[in-house]
Amino acid sequence: MKSFLGLVLAILTLAGAACAADWNQFRGPNADGVATGVSIPQEWGTDRNIRWKVKVPGTGFSSPVIAGPKVFLTSCIEETGERLLLCHDLASGKEEWRSTVLRSPLETRHQLSSCANSTPLATSTLVYVSFLDKDRHVLTAFEHGGKEVWRKDLGQYVNKHGFCSTPMFQNGLLVLAADNDAKGFVTALDPATGESKWRHNRDNSVRSFSIPVPGKDAGQMLVAGCRSLTSFEPKTGKVNWRVETPTEKFVAAPAITGGMAVLSGSSPTNTLWGINLAGGGVVAWKESANALYTCSPVAAQGLVFGVTDQGIAWCLDPKTGKKQWTERLGKAHHASLLAVNKTILAFDQKGICHMIDASPVFKKISANTLDEEIHATPAVISDGLVIRTNNHLLRVGK
Repeated sequence: MKSFLGLVLAILTLAGAACAADWNQFRGPNADGVATGVSIPQEWGTDRNIRWKVKVPGTGFSSPVIAGPKVFLTSCIEETGERLLLCHDLASGKEEWRSTVLRSPLETRHQLSSCANSTPLATSTLVYVSFLDKDRHVLTAFEHGGKEVWRKDLGQYVNKHGFCSTPMFQNGLLVLAADNDAKGFVTALDPATGESKWRHNRDNSVRSFSIPVPGKDAGQMLVAGCRSLTSFEPKTGKVNWRVETPTEKFVAAPAITGGMAVLSGSSPTNTLWGINLAGGGVVAWKESANALYTCSPVAAQGLVFGVTDQGIAWCLDPKTGKKQWTERLGKAHHASLLAVNKTILAFDQKGICHMIDASPVFKKISANTLDEEIHATPAVISDGLVIRTNNHLLRVGK
């Protein structure tokens, strides 16, 4: 009986840990925008259910990440060329410290881009940031107290639309994609030292901004970019398979569910495809209507949800591609979708969060506005959200 009770306690402890995991990287611990077992308000606004709100220096469209009691984010002081790593207290919002990662001339970029696009990655001991120094891709590791631990020049990076190469944590390695117009690559490094474990030079190198995502079968890591979706063996960098697409440049990450990857891109040609992962990258279906560009889709309740940059939202069956519904939300969307419990959160550029039931029948639950522009994808915590607007960092919670 004691052994049985101990086993039950262990299972419950692990389940609780999984639900309450830190939102330590872009789109959360599993890089998929999904959070379960959390409790967020269904309604909030400028004077309702805001725990704290603080001014953020400079500009940046990178997302906040959470590690224990700390919030990390990046920014750029455009007048001086300083690229910053900021640390705030999660409980109060107070800025604890800031470090100047580098000073460099501002890169050429798209009008809907910034010089601090890459989201930090935080482990229990270190936080990693990625910036462009002239035409060099620089990755730096800091202690949680702000002390630099190591710095790595990953090579040349050329992209007229700007810089974004967000570090991610998978299979015990620090991984990132750096697709650009010079010599694009996907690489994995030792998180403690920055030592290269493997590096794959891309064919058909062309600029993309999508992140590496786990294939959810422990044997694949997927990267959209360079006219393709490529499956890598995470520990070695070996290419399992590659599916070529008419889309050259990807920003959105694929949504993975039920052994399928829903891949979407729109530059210069629309791609909205369902790819069977177990079948070695077999394309199961193709569509082009309402393909996504910057906003990553999200999987929930066995379905996949997406919203175009122009605000057209949809729900589809990942195995067949059949659209369950299509509806208009806000006029412009840049933040990636989140699935919190059984609710889809879609933030538009005006700062309105459209909350939608994650079901095959369209049902809008609420629309909450912060009256500030939003480009960054929020972070989810156990009792709310940490949101970066163009000017502020704030915490939503009862």
